[in-house]
Amino acid sequence: MILAKSQEDKPTISDFGLLEEKIRGCESAADERLPENKRRSHAFSRLVLETFFHLSADETDEFIVDGGNDRGIDLIYIDHSNKRINIGSCKTVSNYKNSQKNFPADVVNCITSFIDDLMHHRDEMLDTVNGALALKIRQIWEIFSIDRYDISVYLFSNQLNLSSEPKKRLVDALARYEVKLYESGLFDLCHGLVRQAKPRFTKSLTPISEGIRAPHKTLTLSGVECTISLMELVKFCSTKNGNFDDRLIWENVRYFLGIENEVNREIKESLLAGDVGEFWFLNSGVTIVCDQILSMTNGCHPIRMVNPQVVNGCQTVSVIHSVAEGTIADLSTGSIRARIIQTTDPESIKKIARASNLQSRIGLRDLRANDDFQIQLAEELRSYGIYYIRKRGTNKTPSGLAPVDALRVGQMLLAYTCGEPTKAKTNSQDIFGEFYTQVFDPFRVDAKLVMAMLKIYREISNRREKALALQKSLAKNSFEETWLVEGHFHVLFVVSELMKRQKVSLSDYEAGLNFLDSAVEIVDEFSKTANKAAYRTFRLVNSKPEILKILDRHSGPTGNISGQLDWLTDI
Repeated sequence: MILAKSQEDKPTISDFGLLEEKIRGCESAADERLPENKRRSHAFSRLVLETFFHLSADETDEFIVDGGNDRGIDLIYIDHSNKRINIGSCKTVSNYKNSQKNFPADVVNCITSFIDDLMHHRDEMLDTVNGALALKIRQIWEIFSIDRYDISVYLFSNQLNLSSEPKKRLVDALARYEVKLYESGLFDLCHGLVRQAKPRFTKSLTPISEGIRAPHKTLTLSGVECTISLMELVKFCSTKNGNFDDRLIWENVRYFLGIENEVNREIKESLLAGDVGEFWFLNSGVTIVCDQILSMTNGCHPIRMVNPQVVNGCQTVSVIHSVAEGTIADLSTGSIRARIIQTTDPESIKKIARASNLQSRIGLRDLRANDDFQIQLAEELRSYGIYYIRKRGTNKTPSGLAPVDALRVGQMLLAYTCGEPTKAKTNSQDIFGEFYTQVFDPFRVDAKLVMAMLKIYREISNRREKALALQKSLAKNSFEETWLVEGHFHVLFVVSELMKRQKVSLSDYEAGLNFLDSAVEIVDEFSKTANKAAYRTFRLVNSKPEILKILDRHSGPTGNISGQLDWLTDI
C-alpha cells in the first residue's frame, strides 16, 4: 500500500523535472560504458554526495559502491572529521508516474542483512559484494578495531519515502546497533536541497508574553524582535507529520547539515546537559526573513509570515527539532531570541544573511563566493578553459569548460602555497573562514599559479585513481592500503617544497612535474615509518615535520633527491 504525503508535501511533476535536470548535470563521461540505468544511478549518487554531504565533484566517485553485488548499498562516505560512517541507498525512477510510489520495500531486507554482517564482522560477506564495497567494509572494520564511529543509514530517491510498515522494520533493526535512519525522497530533495523556485507557504510564531520589542522600519525593511519558547520553535519548523520542514531553509540549504558535526553537537549538548532554561543566554538566536508579515505583531499574538526563511540559525532550529522529536528531553522551560524581518528585496536578504552568518563556522564558502578576488579568479581561470565553481550546488558547467571546485582549489592551495597538507585534509571547513586571507592571498595567488598547481595535482590524482582501482581489485581477498589514496595533498606539498628549495616558481608546471617522483618517494618513506592506517597517518599533526625531516635527509646541497620510486608509476 502506498502512503502518500499530505497535499502540502506531495511532490509535483515540476519537482520531478527539476531533479531530473540535476541528475543529468551530474553524469560523467566515465559512465558512458555503463547501461542507462547505471548511468542514472551513478549520477544520482554523485548529486547526493555533492549536495547533501557537501563533497566536491572530483571526490564523489571514491564513495560510490553501486554496481553488481552491492547488497542494496550505493554509497559509503566515511566522514573522519565527524567520526561518522554514512551508508546510502539511492533509487531513481525514470518517469513521474513511478515517482508517486514509495521507496522499494525490498531494499529493507538488503540493508538489514548488510548491517548485521558488517557489525558482526562476518568475513564471508566479502564474497558477496563487489570490490568497491569490499574496500569500504574493510576500511570500516579497520576503523572499528581502533576507534568509535557512529553509523547513519540514508535512503535517497526521486520517489516517496518508505511506507510506514517497512520503515518501522528498518528503524527497529537498525536501533539494535544504535544506527540512525534518514530519508530524503523527491519532495525532500527538491524543497530541501536543489530547488531553484521559491515555494509559497505561510507559518506562524507566537512570542512569549511581554517578550516582544517594538517593530523597526526603514523604506525597504520592517522587522520585529521577540522571544519564543523552544517548543513553539519546534512547532514552527515541523511539517504536519512531524518532520523537519525543509522549506524554511531552501535559500540557506548550504548551511543546513543533516549529518552530525561539531557545531551541532555543541548545540545538542547545551540542550541535554544542564538547565535548558539557560539556552536563551547561550545561543545567539535565529533570524527569519519573510516576504510579508500578515498579522499584528503587538503583545503575544501569533506572527503570521509568508514564505519565512531561516537565514541565520539553521543548525540551531534543526538540532532543537531533532532533540524534541528524538529524545525525552524536556524543552518546556527553554526559550530563544528571534528576529523576524519582512523584505522581498534580494540585496537586502543577501546583506542580512551575510551579516547574520559572519561569525558562523558553517557556510562561509558561500558568503565568500561574491568576494572580488573570487570573482576575478573565476574570470581569469575561464580564459584557461576552467569553470571555477564558487558556490556549492552549481551542477551545470558551460560547454567547453572543465569544472573545478573552489573548495578543492582551496585545499590544494593550503598544501601547495601555504605548506599545510594536514590542514588541507582535516580543516577544509576553515579554508573560507580562518585561513581565507592566507589561502587566497592576491599577492601570491593568480590564475597562472592555480593552473600550474591544477596540472601537477591532476598527475597526482591520476596516480591516486590507479592506486584506488588496484586497492578495490584486491579488497575481496586482502586489505592492502595504498597510502596515496589518503596522502595526495602531502605529495603536492612536497612538490612545492622541492620547488621552493630549488628557487623554482610555483607557477612553473613543467618544473613541478620533474619533482613529482621524488615527492612520491619521500611521502612513501614517511608512510612506511609511520606504521599506522593511512587515514590516520595523514591526519596526524606531526606528519608535516616528519616528512620535512625525511626531505632534509634526502636533499643534497642543491636539494636534489637521489633515487626514484618506480612501483607507483607502473601501477
